[in-house]
Amino acid sequence: MEEIIVTIPRERPFGAVAGFVLGGVAARQGLTIDVLDDLHVALDSLLDREGTGDGAVTVVLRPGTGSVEASIGPFDRATVAELEHEAADERLGLRRLLTTVVDSVALSDREDGCWVDLHKTYALTAEVH
Repeated sequence: MEEIIVTIPRERPFGAVAGFVLGGVAARQGLTIDVLDDLHVALDSLLDREGTGDGAVTVVLRPGTGSVEASIGPFDRATVAELEHEAADERLGLRRLLTTVVDSVALSDREDGCWVDLHKTYALTAEVH
């Protein structure tokens, strides 16, 4: 499976770079605008949580036939805690938002910290050239 890896500074304006890469992958895979929007919402929601941190964040995209997987990280404990526990009140928490726009959300511990793994499936609409 092909991997596209983008490492960007955590400052807010650089999240657009990851969005452009995602758009390129979407165009090459023939994703619908709805699928692309869902992936953008998931990516933006995660990157916004780390807007004031130091260092870099890495986005790994793995496009496949009928699905896209993404790993984003590393994240701090506050973001991980928000993903581990759904908000008890009526507000839209990060976990609820992510599970609304992607098929699965998982946390994975790695040497450099905690990463968020996303999986989104989609129906193939036409042959991509």
